[in-house]
Amino acid sequence: MKILLLTQWFEPEPTFKGLLFAQALRDEGYEVEVLTGFPNYPGGKVYDGYKINFYQKEVMHGITIHRAPLYPSHDGSAAKRILNYMSFASSTFLVGLIKTRNIDVIYSYHPPLTTSLSACLLGLCKRVPFVVDVQDLWPDTLSATGMIRNRKALNIVGKICDFLYKRASKVVVLSPGFKKRIVSRGVPAKKVEVIYNWCNEPALSNFEQTEVKLA
Repeated sequence: MKILLLTQWFEPEPTFKGLLFAQALRDEGYEVEVLTGFPNYPGGKVYDGYKINFYQKEVMHGITIHRAPLYPSHDGSAAKRILNYMSFASSTFLVGLIKTRNIDVIYSYHPPLTTSLSACLLGLCKRVPFVVDVQDLWPDTLSATGMIRNRKALNIVGKICDFLYKRASKVVVLSPGFKKRIVSRGVPAKKVEVIYNWCNEPALSNFEQTEVKLA
């Protein structure tokens, strides 16, 4: 089975499910490729060694990575942040359509929600299912942080969330509370799976041992 991991943030950017997660899937016997953007998080500036182009392919520790262009921004401007999210969604859809081959499933890492929008459209075109890994509840978070205050805009985001969650083959959440919230929005409970956040246990164990020695 070939998995396309679609995520806006990937190494060398900090992320929960990046390279180590992709390698773990590969070690379980899956073929894994990544569709992501050019690294610019969290500062909003493209990392040294990278330059935004229409497309860039690289191999990092045995994992093939397809990079698509986006508008780099992570400041407090809601307009710029929306442009960042939407440019990523549209470019990954086009790059994924043209550059990826023989995909069996798309694993979409959310936030932002727009990664799942790209995964949904790409899945329709390639006739493959997509999975949404929900790490951040939209529109709840957008309202709580004040990123979007307009009630109509929040309702639109909520309807898009509901559509994508219902369209996805599976929705992965990180806690029972997340599952309860998503099910309350009309998503069938049998479609929502609680999978607690993955971590690199050997690296964590080594870190703890190092701390003990230093103490």
